[in-house]
Amino acid sequence: MRPVRLRLGDRTVDVLLEGDGKAAVGGRPVAFERANDRITIGGVSHRVVTARDGTRIFVWCDGVAHAFERASSARTAASGDNGADLLAPMPGRVRKVFAAAGQAVARGAVLLALEAMKMEHAIRAPRDGVVKRVCVAEGVLVEAGAELVELEPLAP
Repeated sequence: MRPVRLRLGDRTVDVLLEGDGKAAVGGRPVAFERANDRITIGGVSHRVVTARDGTRIFVWCDGVAHAFERASSARTAASGDNGADLLAPMPGRVRKVFAAAGQAVARGAVLLALEAMKMEHAIRAPRDGVVKRVCVAEGVLVEAGAELVELEPLAP
């Protein structure tokens, strides 16, 4: 899995969720435990709520809100399509994958089903395109912001 580049104001940092309570923030390892709306880092527990809107990720932690912006990576900037990747809107389990690499999909097509908060959420194609890569498998747990599918625009 590749890191996600996030920007908060004039600061940009790469964040990689490695799974099993391990992450790397700006190359620095961070161990954490997450349960419901709480995250524990270094023995200190915090109440955290997250939400995603397009390239923005909102994090509410202990009463303070932060709005992160997903920064363009060299790969997406070079392609001219900053919306090339579909990210998990919340932590959950991939229940069903409907898309395959090389498959042409129409805007709104269901690419996969993600179970989160005891509900199933359809992850849909934001536009017409071709599935370049499916980054997850059925049954896998994903964190919010995890890359699910790489979608390329249709060739003109």
